[in-house]
Amino acid sequence: MSEQRPNSVPPPWAGRILAGLFALCAIVLVWDFFVDRKAHHPLEEWPVMYPLFGFAGISLLILAAKGLRRLVMRREDYWDDE
Repeated sequence: MSEQRPNSVPPPWAGRILAGLFALCAIVLVWDFFVDRKAHHPLEEWPVMYPLFGFAGISLLILAAKGLRRLVMRREDYWDDE
């Protein structure tokens, strides 16, 4: 048996979980073409507007987190100065 870190997903399950998440994303994306919703703005009439909006929002959050990390990051021995 291969060595694992504690609280990690075993390798055979990691691929299954990732495949399941991709399948779920594909199902939701296809389902978005068949859902009839009230549009309050012209952009909301696009079939894949919400998935694209979510992807853009998460991407911007990741970029902002990387920038904030540089701002608040400390040395590894920050608490060992005493």
